[in-house]
This record gives sequence, C-alpha cells and structure tokens, in this order.
Amino acid sequence: MVELKTPSVGVGQTALFVAWMRQLESERPDALFRDPLAATMLSVLAQDPALADVAEVIKQTHRSAAGFPTYFAVRTRFFDDEVISATRQGIRQVVTLAAGVDGRTVRLDLPAGTRWFEVDLPEMTPFKDALIERSGLALACERRGVAADLREDWQARLRAAGFDPSQPTAWLVEGLLMYLTDAAGDAILAGVGELSAPGSRLMLEHLKAAMLEEEGRPVRERVEEQGASWLSARDDLVSWMGSHGWSARVYAGDDPRIGHGRTVAPLPACWLASGVLAGTAGNPAGAAGRPEGGAGSPAG
Repeated sequence: MVELKTPSVGVGQTALFVAWMRQLESERPDALFRDPLAATMLSVLAQDPALADVAEVIKQTHRSAAGFPTYFAVRTRFFDDEVISATRQGIRQVVTLAAGVDGRTVRLDLPAGTRWFEVDLPEMTPFKDALIERSGLALACERRGVAADLREDWQARLRAAGFDPSQPTAWLVEGLLMYLTDAAGDAILAGVGELSAPGSRLMLEHLKAAMLEEEGRPVRERVEEQGASWLSARDDLVSWMGSHGWSARVYAGDDPRIGHGRTVAPLPACWLASGVLAGTAGNPAGAAGRPEGGAGSPAG
C-alpha cells in the first residue's frame, strides 16, 4: 500500500480544503463536474486528524461566506472549459502551477498526446503522486509531477521534467496568486512568459482588492486558521496580464455568463481570467482590443 503523508498546515492544507469543495459538488445530481480523485482523498484520509481540522474550517466558512462551495464549483468548471478549449485548438502541453489535489489529469476528456506537468511544493508532489497511485484511476494524459518552490527556480525543474518551451502551452494558475506578494506574482507571470511559445494560453484566478479590506475579513480569518495568508489582490487583470504580453478576458466569479445557472454569492470575490499571447493565433473570442472596463473586464 502506498504511504500517504498529509500536507502540513499552510497552502498544502488549502489544497485539501478545495478538494473537499470539489467532492461536495460531485455529490450533487446537477454537478458541473465529478472529481473521483477528491473522493479518493476523503476515503484514504478519513481517519487523519488533519482532515478533521479541514472539515471544521469548512463548516465555519459555510457560516461566514454563503456561496463559498458554489464559487469553487464555478471556478473549477470555468478552468475545465478553458483547458478543453485550448486542447481542441491543438495545444498538447499543459502546466498547472500549485496543482494541489486537482483531479483534471484523471477526469477531463483530453486528446491523445497531451502531456500535463503539475508543479507543486516538494511536500505536495509526492502526496499527489501517491494519491493517484492509491486511487487506481486511469490517467487521461501523460502526467508528470514536478516538485518545485514557485518562489525559486521552478522553471529549471520544469524543463528538467521534459517541458518543451518551443511548444504552445496551456498554463493554469488557480488558487495561487493571492498567497504571493505582488512582486512574486509578477515574477510568476514573467517566468510563464519566458517559457511560452506563440499560441500559448494563460488561465488564472486572483482576488478582488476589496478582499484585503473589511469586506473580506471573515473569509480571510478562515484562511488564516489553516496557516495561510492572502498577500495580494488586484482589480486590473486586463492591463496587468497585458503588460506581460497576454490579451485577456476577465470575469467576476459571480458573473452569470460563467455560472451555468448557479447563483454565486459575492464572497469570495475573485476574478477568473483567460488570455493568449498578444498577436498569436487562438485569441479568445471578443478579447482582442477590449479596453479596460469593457464587458467581462474587472471594471465591467
């Protein structure tokens, strides 16, 4: 039996929290997706005290931020759709930064030849590898776990794992940027840009600025109870991504255009974005030339 060591407090624990949210969605008859890896995690870690702590945080969050589970369901489905769209446009190389317990490599319908790199902390990568092995689930693509601290030279480790910077890549940065400083977030986007060939796609999530003020205090307190902290937020994703070379379309997390009929409460208040390298093929419909404040942008 493969040994599983539960991640310690901090961002690793938030990964377990999000997996639990995905499992709650999977149990709904009208689920926007079904995540069998999340179910496996809950099963094999059922007796782990760390998971009991996560369960208590979830209960508190339900009370302090209505709509929290629904937001994670909408967020997950949004990025599912964006990844599928990228692969249907011919991209066969996908990279997730801070992959957590994301189950997309076992549940998405991916074209043959897709190679998916999951970059995460040295503590999280063996946990995820062991979880997938323990689950017995078939992979939907070639998956490679890459152990790297994103505050250090993660690019070298990604290359060493077989990443090909000459090929277009779909980048997924979900549930990460708010835990980094503004400078560290800029460094992430710069690093992604350096490794991106023409036709690459970038999908990311970030907090609204108000979440670092009084409005976001109840949810921030729940996050801090898990040993993590929000360090940055911004409302200028179109121009920010544009300054790094990406032409983007951005939606509020509660925008009905991405909700699939779900009503998402304003907390947690986040932006969901998808962009392509400016001037390359595969530009998202309607994104080219869209000014800050246009439909789908943070100010809209």
